[in-house]
Amino acid sequence: MVILLELFCSMLNKPIKFMRNHKWLKKILFFFGIWFIIHVMVITIDGLNDSNAKSTIAIVLGNRVFADGSLASWTKGRVDKAMELYKKGDVNYIFVSGGYSRESNYPEGKAMKNYLLLNGVPDSVIIEDNNGTNTYLTAANFLEINKKYQFSSVTVVSQFYHITRSRFILAKLGYPGKINNASSDIYNWKDIIGTIREVPAFYKYLLLY
Repeated sequence: MVILLELFCSMLNKPIKFMRNHKWLKKILFFFGIWFIIHVMVITIDGLNDSNAKSTIAIVLGNRVFADGSLASWTKGRVDKAMELYKKGDVNYIFVSGGYSRESNYPEGKAMKNYLLLNGVPDSVIIEDNNGTNTYLTAANFLEINKKYQFSSVTVVSQFYHITRSRFILAKLGYPGKINNASSDIYNWKDIIGTIREVPAFYKYLLLY
C-alpha cells in the first residue's frame, strides 16, 4: 500500500511541477473551468424555466426504449410531459422523434407513439419520426415535415439540460416560429452526466451545423 501511495504521489508531482512552471496554462484552465460552470448554470436555469405558453405542436426528443417497446423512465417522463401539455390544451399536436434504441434496436418514435395511443391521445394528432438519431436530425426532420404543416409555434420537450441546445438548433436551422420549452419531471443520477456532456455538445452544434 505504501509503495502504491508513493507511486501515486510521484505521478502527481510531474503535472504539479509543470503547472508551476507554466502559469499561463493555469490561467487558461481556470478560465475554462469558470466558463464551464457558468454554462452549466445557464442551461440548467434555462431548461428548468418552462415557458408555460401555448404552442401548435410539442417536439419530444427520444431516448432509450426497451425491446418490448416500453419506455425507459426518462423517455417516459418526456412523453408524459407532452401528453400533459396536450390534455391541458397547451399543444394541438405531438411530434415524437428518435432513432433506434441501441440495446434493442426498437424504433423510439414508434414506441413513444404507441405509449401516447395507449393513454388516450388520438392517432390524428401524433406525428412519428424514427430517423431522429440525434438532436440535429430531429430538428432537421421536423423542419422538413413542417413544410407541409406550417406549425407556427413549438414546445421542445426533453430533459432540462437538453432544452437549450434543442431550441438553439431549431432556430439555427431556420425555424421561423416561436420556440417554447417544457422539461421532463423525471430526474435521476444520469442527469449529472448529461449536464456535463451537454457543454461540449452545445459548442459542437454551434461550430459544425
